[in-house]
Amino acid sequence: MSRHVSNDLKARARALAAREQIPYSAALARLRTPRDQAAQPTDTAAGKPTRFLLPEYLYVPFEASDLGDARPCDSCEGSGLDAEGRTFAQPTDGGRPPLLVEVVCSKCEGCGRAEHAEDGCGRPHTDPDMDDGLYDEDDEDEESPCYSCAGREFNYMQAVVSDEQGEPVEVIYLRLPCGCTEDRMRVIHGDLIEVAG
Repeated sequence: MSRHVSNDLKARARALAAREQIPYSAALARLRTPRDQAAQPTDTAAGKPTRFLLPEYLYVPFEASDLGDARPCDSCEGSGLDAEGRTFAQPTDGGRPPLLVEVVCSKCEGCGRAEHAEDGCGRPHTDPDMDDGLYDEDDEDEESPCYSCAGREFNYMQAVVSDEQGEPVEVIYLRLPCGCTEDRMRVIHGDLIEVAG
């Protein structure tokens, strides 16, 4: 069940998400949830999860796409992520919180640009055919990037969203953090009403 979100609340949530490098859904949950202890930290290191007013998730912040002179995608406003801020919780092992995985914008396929150049945008897409030359190794002196993600720090994973009857209604792509980002993982707080999965 979704709740109405005013334009003012959306703007405040996007500003908080950008400032603290957290998903839009977590920022929206934080603004909607009253806090008993205003001085409590809002996130912690991934190795030291703590119980707080909201459920906890592991999260890896990624830098925003550098659009250069390109016009931002009309749907995601250049973020490369789903305009609704949808996220999914992927279970983890070892008693750690689930991993928060963000949904990729279906219009720009993750690059954040409104137009796609024929020779590639210099950013990864959900369609690897749009990434010609992006991962060519020109300099033999450079350290080899992670073999799993080719230096992107994430991989795109296709998923299917189903309705209450289990019928598929939408194909989406998720931005799944690579294992090479584990040292940047941190615990953030979210709201299960906003986080699906």
